[in-house]
Amino acid sequence: MHISKFRIYKALIAGVLGMAVAIAITTDTPLIALVAVVIAIILAIVLERRNREIVRDERISMINGKAATASFYSVLILGAVISLITALFRSQLPENIVFTGSIMGYFVCVALILHICFYAYYSRKL
Repeated sequence: MHISKFRIYKALIAGVLGMAVAIAITTDTPLIALVAVVIAIILAIVLERRNREIVRDERISMINGKAATASFYSVLILGAVISLITALFRSQLPENIVFTGSIMGYFVCVALILHICFYAYYSRKL
């Protein structure tokens, strides 16, 4: 399979998945979204196995890693700042906002702990 067909098929899978999820949200039937996601994953795996051309090289992997790292840290910093603001101004904010900020703070902590664990694992493995 040529790389151009591979990209077209992946875009089609993503488009149909997006439409299926939109239909599931509109009709309030999460089963449609679940089935669509499972089918999309299976189709993507089959498509990946049938492809014989190089889709990813070291440069693309490095760019992907840097983009993921920047995204991860940006979301963590934003979440930590929002959580800190809600903690500092908790007496002036509604209770549901304070609760959401507290949960966000816990998620930031869990994400950092997971990052440390995965970093330690991969630093030993690689």
